[in-house]
Formats: sequence, C-alpha cells, structure tokens
Amino acid sequence: MEGQLKKYITVLFVALLTGAAPAFAQRVLPVDTDPSPDELRDIFTIQVENDVFNRIGRSDRDYTNGFRIGWLSSALPSLPEGLAALTTIPTFFGEDPVASVTRRVGISFGQNLYTPQDTDTSAPIANDRPYAAWLYASIALQSTYKRPDPKTAHPEPVRLDTLQLDLGVIGPAAGGEFVQNNFHRLIGVATANGWANQLHNEPTIGLTFERRWRTGRGVVFEDPKLEYDIVPRMGLAVGNVASYASVGGTVRIGKDLRNDFGPTRARPALPGSEGFIGDGFGWYLFAGLGGEAIARNIFLDGNTDGNSMHVGRRPFVGEAQAGLAILFRGVRFSYTQVLRTPEFFERDRWDQFGSLNVTFRY
Repeated sequence: MEGQLKKYITVLFVALLTGAAPAFAQRVLPVDTDPSPDELRDIFTIQVENDVFNRIGRSDRDYTNGFRIGWLSSALPSLPEGLAALTTIPTFFGEDPVASVTRRVGISFGQNLYTPQDTDTSAPIANDRPYAAWLYASIALQSTYKRPDPKTAHPEPVRLDTLQLDLGVIGPAAGGEFVQNNFHRLIGVATANGWANQLHNEPTIGLTFERRWRTGRGVVFEDPKLEYDIVPRMGLAVGNVASYASVGGTVRIGKDLRNDFGPTRARPALPGSEGFIGDGFGWYLFAGLGGEAIARNIFLDGNTDGNSMHVGRRPFVGEAQAGLAILFRGVRFSYTQVLRTPEFFERDRWDQFGSLNVTFRY
C-alpha cells in the first residue's frame, strides 16, 4: 500500500510539472504592470519553532526545534516565456481566469531537530523515533495571481503558488547535537545523551509545490470593519526527506485580510505567504485543519540505505493549528500553535509545538 501511495504521489507531481508547459504554451499570464509599492521591496523572515512554547502537555521530544531565516525578492520583471510556462502549474477545479501574476524568488536557510522522548539514556531506543538533524537551503518561486476587484477594478490577490527546491544534509554534519546540547547548557537544562544514535550523514533533495486560494470573503460588520475569509490549500512533495500529498484550509477573521495568505511556518510544513502588503494596522485570528498522505518521512523511516534506526510510520497524519497575526508599518508578527496526530505506530502520542514568526519589508 505504501509503495503504491509513493508511486501515485510521484506520478501526480511529475504530471503537474510536465503538464504545465503545454497547458500555458499558448498564453503566459502577463506580469502585473502596476505592483503595489510594498511589492517593490524585499522581505526578510525569522522563524523559530519549539515545543518549549507549549502551555499544555509541555515536552521536549519529536519535532523539538526548528529555525529558519529567509529572504524574498521584490517583484520580478517578466520571465522568458518558456521559463514562465515551465514554472506555471495548471489550474484545476474550474477556477475563474486571472488577469496577471506577480512573481518573487525566495532563498532561505534552516535547521530542524528531532529527538525521542527519553533523552537521558545513551542506548539506542528501538521503539521511539530516532535522533535526527536536518540542515537545509531552499530556493522558491512564489507567484501571486490577481484578478480585478469588481468594486475598485484594482488587481486583487486571489491565489498563491509556491514551487520550492530544498537541498541539504541529514546526520552529524547538520550539527544537531552541537546546537541542542550547547543551548541546553546555556539555559541550565539537562543535555540529550543519545545523539550517537542519530541518522547518519545523507545529502537531501526535495521538490515541493503548494497552492493557496483566498475564498469565501465576507464582512461581519462595516464600522469598525471586521472581515473573514477561508484559505484552502493543496500541496505535493517528492524527495528523499519527505514525499506526501496534503490538503487543508484556514479560516481567518480580522482586519485587512487581503494583505496576505496567512502566516508562515517552517517545517514540517511548507512556508506559506512570506509576502504581504499594507503599511497600516491589520490583524487576524486564524484556525485551520489539514491532512497528509505520506509515502516517505526520513525522520521516521530512517536513512535511505536502510542502515539506521527507524520506526513504523503512519501513512496518514492530521494537523490542527490556531494563532494570531499582527501587521503594522511593514512588519508582521505571528504566533501559531500546532497539534499533530500520532506519526508512528510504536508510540501513540500527539506532537505539539509553537511557531514564532517575524517578517519585515526593507
């Protein structure tokens, strides 16, 4: 079953990519000729994810820490038609046509750490997730599709596509033991003693695509204005770190929701809307649900050569998240609390962590 699932995800992902060129060969959407001043500035992101943020069921296990810094360029000029066609993923579900697109390129660097529950023992633990560290660099193409607002005729962001390539390394070369144990010494917390059993060094490569829509928009009341919308999403990933298909959605309520497509997150989810617009004050509360059909997760399946610790990965995982985002004078701050269903069979436990994000334009 898992082999068929992995084959299906791979074929579907390749079909989307290879189908993009002929689907758009006759018509490549024009670049937005009048981007907002905000879209002509670079964006920088700092993200920290850690289970220390948990206020309920506090722990130091599973996905225990993630850190990422990122840069997103200002709006790009028109791409060569062939490249634009190749990197444009076809629409589906009978979407209404859009009028223009704003493209930006992003670069980011990050590190993720994973540990079992018992970090006191130095002996291998056969029935819990293995120690693992991942150090990676990413390059992404983010495309914001727009159509004219019926009321103002101004271009309105309605869809966000992110196509991302990850390159990195898993194992001692990723520096997990150094980072975790030195930080624990700094704050006076016991060190983790089992890093000698971590996944061994392995280069990593992965290709990920995610699409988000802004739909179901409405106004609760006009003065002071309070809006709501729904941001559904779909994603596919193929690589030796992770291969999966995902679906989900987020409900938001607040002020100036058109400024972005929701908060960003590092791993295990794809970064979301790094780009945002608006210099005034905006805010929203959000809550979302999602699910993944997983064909591979190296942090549970172990190294690709099969010569490492591993556990029995569950093929389907669900996730819930909720939080708050605040935008003010070109800075966005967001906090997200994440709860994931059990990811492997040996331990029937849920994973919980918090995510802090600061994004600013310059």
